[in-house]
Amino acid sequence: MLIFGTQRSAAQRLRLHADRGLGAGNFFWRAWSIARDRDRPLLYHPDVTVPGWAETEPAGVSLNDMRITVIRYATWYRDHGVGPSSHVGVYTRDGLYGLLHHIAINSLGAAAVHCNPRMASPTAAEYFRRTQTTLLVGDKDLLDGCTEAWSGQGLAVARTPVLQDIRELDETAPLPPAPLPGFPYRHRPDDLVMVSHSSGTTGRPKAPIFTHRGFFVGKRERLWSFPSLRTDRMLTALPHSHSSGISYLSMALLLGIPTMILDDASGPSVVRAINQFHPTFVLGFPLTLAEIDVADIDPRAARNIHAWNGMGDASHERHIRPLLGLGSRPGKTGSQYNDGLGSSEMGMVLFRQVYFPESTEYGRLIGRPAGVVQKAAVLDEQGNELPDGQAGMLGVRTPSVTPGYWDDPQLSQESLLNGYFLTGDIVRRDGQGRFFHLDRTPDVIHSAAGPVHSLPLEEVLLLATQALDAAVVGVEDPEAPGKSAPIGIVLFRDDRDDRHDREDADEGALLEAVNTELARKGLSPLRALLIAADRAELPVGVTGKVLKRELRERHRTLLHDAAAHGAAPRAN
Repeated sequence: MLIFGTQRSAAQRLRLHADRGLGAGNFFWRAWSIARDRDRPLLYHPDVTVPGWAETEPAGVSLNDMRITVIRYATWYRDHGVGPSSHVGVYTRDGLYGLLHHIAINSLGAAAVHCNPRMASPTAAEYFRRTQTTLLVGDKDLLDGCTEAWSGQGLAVARTPVLQDIRELDETAPLPPAPLPGFPYRHRPDDLVMVSHSSGTTGRPKAPIFTHRGFFVGKRERLWSFPSLRTDRMLTALPHSHSSGISYLSMALLLGIPTMILDDASGPSVVRAINQFHPTFVLGFPLTLAEIDVADIDPRAARNIHAWNGMGDASHERHIRPLLGLGSRPGKTGSQYNDGLGSSEMGMVLFRQVYFPESTEYGRLIGRPAGVVQKAAVLDEQGNELPDGQAGMLGVRTPSVTPGYWDDPQLSQESLLNGYFLTGDIVRRDGQGRFFHLDRTPDVIHSAAGPVHSLPLEEVLLLATQALDAAVVGVEDPEAPGKSAPIGIVLFRDDRDDRHDREDADEGALLEAVNTELARKGLSPLRALLIAADRAELPVGVTGKVLKRELRERHRTLLHDAAAHGAAPRAN
């Protein structure tokens, strides 16, 4: 628990903690009301499209700066008919724009419908239509892509959202001549504040909904534990359109933490941001943190870092260990890696495992449930709890979970089993009450010998090859019709030693080495190993998760083809 030396005093945080009306829809106004430093620069947002952006620190934006901008945006929205229960889409690459529009929309009692700017235009256009978005603000080229998609579907303009260029709105939105009546909106606990899609790696992106009270669950207690010393500076490379991005920025504003919002989540850009901003802790999805080349981080910047926060899917040991050698903790060298398992639907990280340089146990360990989880269990298909050591579906009971999906009541119902919300993960629990992440439900490989879970195999594959990224998927097994066999795909870093490793690698020798390690750990062997020439051969979705469904289809007949030609499988 942090009491002294924090950005917000104990008295200020006590006011926030005791405020029962504080929630996801009004966090900004509560943060502004308790702050005594409203003109202090707080958010830093470099324009990553400008060459040399990392050479100087961008000008900071204060709470008062944000307040004026939010009021201007809200005035524009109200003049265009936005009010309680409206659905307003936000589709931009600009993380600061995304946050400020989110606040303005919520301040009118409306719900913000966020979409990742990397999502393909036809998918985004369909998502906005099914979430009943009536007004859509965003980058002009992204809006043009939606328009083209709707036109291709033969939809009349009257059946699509009204579109507004987000930069033009910023330039023209006026300050009101007088205070807006009823502003900011007073939220009820179950008021809808946000729709933020899932990653879409297993199919069509789902549309979980978030409420004023539900999306704030867990944050009240974190007012006392979240890193917020006066020396702390946060760098977030999370997608600002994702519920996690909004969640962590709300904590930064409530606790007064200087924060850099980075729109480019690639590893090299994160390195440049670290060298420029000197953060004390860094947030990102696993692939972002995996892409960081620690050799490129300036030692003067590295020594400030005390923590890395990975979230979404749990991270692999191969990606965690290099980061732990940087930075320092009180009285010790090296940093810590807070590995969190969560999802859009969970509303927050529900499992957290902390790794240190001296940690020795990995193996997909995700730790114990967070305090907000009332109960977590490993379930069979009937919803019965399985004993320790057996793999099954992860079910949780927690008030942070989404109330459902906006457009799909059947999916909302199917996500519940025996009073548990099914997260879509396969896990096991040990005798100490610790959970291990084994797979996503659609990715389990149904082999002739029984179910094979891909994530423990990927853990070994990455360590054995030292590749940048890897995936294990099931493809048709010619020796067992109707069953699948596991194959691996690895991608090496495209620079320095890893390029040399890739060029000199022999797939057969690598496969033998990997299978030796798998056998040593009692895991199923791979039937083939492919070396991806580039990222296109190991594709990822908008949040950096490998698109295993594409790999399964792409390599579906790989083992048949190899058997027919009497040759080892190849990537191309």
